[in-house]
Amino acid sequence: MSCRAWVRARARCCQRAVGPAVILAVCLVWLPRMAAAFECLPLIHKAPGAVSYADSLLWEVRGQGQAPSFLFGTIHLAASAVGQPSPAVTQKLIASTQFGMEIVLDLDTMLQIGQSMRFQDEHRLSQVIGQSLFERTADLLSGYGVSRDAAEQLKPWAAFTTLSLPPGLSALPLDLVLLGSAQQMHKKIFGLETLAEQTAVFEQIAVADQIALLTEVVCHHARLQRDTAALIAAYARGDLAALYRVSQQYESVAQDKLLDSLLTSRNRRMVARLKAPLAAGNAFVAIGALHLPGADGVLALLVAEGYRVRPLASQSRTADRQPD
Repeated sequence: MSCRAWVRARARCCQRAVGPAVILAVCLVWLPRMAAAFECLPLIHKAPGAVSYADSLLWEVRGQGQAPSFLFGTIHLAASAVGQPSPAVTQKLIASTQFGMEIVLDLDTMLQIGQSMRFQDEHRLSQVIGQSLFERTADLLSGYGVSRDAAEQLKPWAAFTTLSLPPGLSALPLDLVLLGSAQQMHKKIFGLETLAEQTAVFEQIAVADQIALLTEVVCHHARLQRDTAALIAAYARGDLAALYRVSQQYESVAQDKLLDSLLTSRNRRMVARLKAPLAAGNAFVAIGALHLPGADGVLALLVAEGYRVRPLASQSRTADRQPD
């Protein structure tokens, strides 16, 4: 029903009680809600090209005159779902003297992550994204055990990241399995980033782009969940090239901006902070697998810095990668 028709329908019962200004005010409240209806656009496929440094999830890294270290591409999902850590990964972890990851996930850090995902003021998700999109979002989030009230507290990027994951995975993530093993072995533990730096990746996304990302995942949730299943299967096979192709298969301005912040910018920071543990040698470092491949990936950046990198336990053996 249009605003004008709604006003006409209600005028008979309220015109004696309220003046035109009140009716206009009600209409002005109604209009933004009508305008908040969102549009589902089709996904646009693209064909990602070949990608370098996608031979394996596990790599040996060695600087000039340094003892070898190991770089492992992890996935932020349940270890049991992806068949990791493999014997080859476990062997290299045992042989190491230090263990690194993106951020050290202790209890306090995980509580802070949960807090950063929620509005800490009077803002509500439905106010930010519009009621129509919120209704669809809340319905999908209920499948993740998120109540409607809890959904109202989420920031748009937090709702997007939640819906990007498979529902119902309650087992310990691979990152925490590796961290727990390293702690039991009394390895020196270090992080490559702070929680504030990781959170800033999402907080600095423009609200309009956050809403665009959320709209995509809401509109195409079933399709994207099938893609996530393909991504998990590729990871379980150790097929980093397929993992990359699945992650890059759609044209999306908002996704491109996110990946630039989530991967490219952080890759440079990680490489800078890897230098000290690599110089000490015998480090085992676990970072998200998509940080590894490509011209702007961590491996290519390390080679540009003079390090040799070599795939281990890969499906296709290749010679050492070294600077030209």
